[in-house]
Amino acid sequence: MNDRLAVVLRDLAFAYPPLRHNGDPVEVYQGLSVQILPGERIALLGATGVGKTTLAYILAALAPRMTGGTLHGLVHVNGRDVSQTSPADMSADVGLVFQSPDQQLFNMTVADEIAFGLEGLALPPEEIECRIAQTLADVGLQGMEERAPWQLSGGQQKRLAIGVVLAMRPPILVLDEPLSGLDPAGRQTVMALLDRLRSQHGVTIVLIEQHADFVARWADRVLVVADGRLLLDGRPRDVFAHTALLETHGVPVPHIVALTARLRAEGVDVPLCLHVEEAAQALPAPRYVPDAPSNKTRTAPPAIEIEQVSFTYERETSPVPALHEVSLRVPQGQFVALVGANGSGKSTLARHLNGLLRPQQGHVRILGHDTRTQTVPVLARMVGYVFQNPDHQIFAPTVREEIAFGVRNLGMSEPHVSRRVDEALHRFGLHVYADAPPAVLGYGIRRLVTIAAVWAMRPPIWVLDEPTTGLDARYTALLADHMRRLHAEGHTILLITHDMALVGALAERVVVMQAGHVVADTTPCDLFANQTGLTAWGLEVPPLARLLAAKHVPLPTPLTVEAVAALWL
Repeated sequence: MNDRLAVVLRDLAFAYPPLRHNGDPVEVYQGLSVQILPGERIALLGATGVGKTTLAYILAALAPRMTGGTLHGLVHVNGRDVSQTSPADMSADVGLVFQSPDQQLFNMTVADEIAFGLEGLALPPEEIECRIAQTLADVGLQGMEERAPWQLSGGQQKRLAIGVVLAMRPPILVLDEPLSGLDPAGRQTVMALLDRLRSQHGVTIVLIEQHADFVARWADRVLVVADGRLLLDGRPRDVFAHTALLETHGVPVPHIVALTARLRAEGVDVPLCLHVEEAAQALPAPRYVPDAPSNKTRTAPPAIEIEQVSFTYERETSPVPALHEVSLRVPQGQFVALVGANGSGKSTLARHLNGLLRPQQGHVRILGHDTRTQTVPVLARMVGYVFQNPDHQIFAPTVREEIAFGVRNLGMSEPHVSRRVDEALHRFGLHVYADAPPAVLGYGIRRLVTIAAVWAMRPPIWVLDEPTTGLDARYTALLADHMRRLHAEGHTILLITHDMALVGALAERVVVMQAGHVVADTTPCDLFANQTGLTAWGLEVPPLARLLAAKHVPLPTPLTVEAVAALWL
């Protein structure tokens, strides 16, 4: 029977080595049993740090060989006993896309990245060239063959990493959060590609993902892991029906599911709905209509002033223009979302705010100080920057030291440093990892470490580049609450994100970038009403806004499940 199954896990137990000397092993799984049929589309959900990435490593034979630890129980993948198979041999059966592209990309050009694995398969040169061209078309990176991977945007790097694995055409794909950091067009590209692989080639796909709305539409089965075991296993509709249980475990649920579950709990006669289309048909007209949001313009002194800034990345073959005469003024205390498609210039603009990049033309002023005259350490006192990739920020030997580093550089006394660090550890639930090396922690936990390190410094201006990537629903809600509190306390916040639901819930202003230009500067409500513009700019309307548009109801501010549910209660 096992030969007819793509994956068989029986009584899987796995533990990492102790995080500290004389400590206990870090148990991840204690008796996980799952069977996956060939060609199935499986979505694996679970809280941050629950072991989803570890399971991906196990299926690819990387754990425990490359990670350390102990594995017990039966793990068969495509008929192979993982415990008896090397990672190199298993790569013929399992293509693993890592959560962070930096773990996967190392060649000098985009074409070389795709060719590397194909050459390892000893394919003829003409076949390699054909697959490179087809893969670039599949992942929407045509014309970037000679560009260096590190010159791509984060979302483009993600698509390249996916393409590298897909080009090798393994029978089983394991993708660790492939949609994180992708714009809507990029997500559509990946979704269409995964569907084509299943329908045309019968590929088995195991997808680790926090994007619950995508999971609800795409997956054949949803597996939810918690406390080292399988918590739920079933069709998306059946699994998401356990809304309260999932929320308790920090597992994301689609916004429409959360809304209809809340209304049902309050006695509104409506079925549990997965999608906007279902809810639009099932819900009656709301009892209340929200007031039109106020579009007051802040008159506070500027926190950020960007005047006619242009920037081009230099490279040997040809320059890559990134910003074109960008001008932007952000008053002190404003919460601004900076949005746009992958490669539109968002992160490049953000790096100008803390001195990592300097304008080649124009000026950037932070709290009145021209960045060209200020050092990076001085700017770091004014601008707290949370990088898109936490591994570009973390360097200290322990979580405690990572958080303490910036605070010490502010010149504070050791007792004050210790107090700030302890507060940050407890606020973000990191006290249990205080003495652990950040490098051995999961991606989502490393993300929290970077946010806690900035929080401990209390900068007046925050720049957060895709901060919710890798975070579960519980930690995303925690981070959103901290951002609201910082905003209420008068901090200036610039949030870079592709999560339009987060924009609607938090931001008072939205700046849209496209091809290095600012193409819109508006409110979330006005942005979501501009469907033509959103499509042209590679953005999308969040589910709650689409639902209210279908019911011809103005959007509340903020746009949250709680605020929308209140319209019916």
